[in-house]
Amino acid sequence: MSIRNLHILILVSVAYVAAQMVADITNLRNLTIAGYAVSAFSIAYPLTFTLRDMVHKLAGPHVARTLIIAAAVIYLIVQAFFGIISNMSPEMTPEERIALGQLLTPEWRFLMAAVVATVLSQLVDTEVYTRWVERFGGQHQWGRVLVSNIIGIPLDRILFLLLAFAGAWTSDEIAAAFVGTTIVRLIFGIITIPGIYLVEEHSQDWVKMSGITHSDPPSFERAKLG
Repeated sequence: MSIRNLHILILVSVAYVAAQMVADITNLRNLTIAGYAVSAFSIAYPLTFTLRDMVHKLAGPHVARTLIIAAAVIYLIVQAFFGIISNMSPEMTPEERIALGQLLTPEWRFLMAAVVATVLSQLVDTEVYTRWVERFGGQHQWGRVLVSNIIGIPLDRILFLLLAFAGAWTSDEIAAAFVGTTIVRLIFGIITIPGIYLVEEHSQDWVKMSGITHSDPPSFERAKLG
């Protein structure tokens, strides 16, 4: 991989994590789009699927999977930090402190539902993208993003709803919450598809690296052994 592409990979990876954080923060803002009541989360979050595809294109599935897990860990650390500071003694009234705590610390069931849904849907997105590339190679790059997003985005939504609200909501309520939000997210996910053409296909260096395990000696040691 060239230095230029390595820099681009770093920038896209940072953008992926940032988009996850922005989506989480903007989840506090409710909007009405095309008659559907959704949170601003639904605008920022679909971008993460295309950014994941861009990382995949630049560096292959192994790096994409590592980024997915790393982003989930960062999200949990951020939420844990929010939980700590919300319980510290700020320069505010007790009522304000309670309100801040409620704002910064979501229910753990919702938090874990979001993490599990994100990780699983993004990993499925990775597999769908990989299968498309194996089938079509470098052709129809828009298709690899479109198909992986069409599968990954609805999967994320239904997993979250089932994990967060199963037993508390009826199936009709879950279905209603799924349809409108998923349509909006898919629209914004489709809008981001051209981003895949902004990065180059990963080089053969990454293909070779995918076959190296942690137990393999470094190349210079192999040379000595040879």
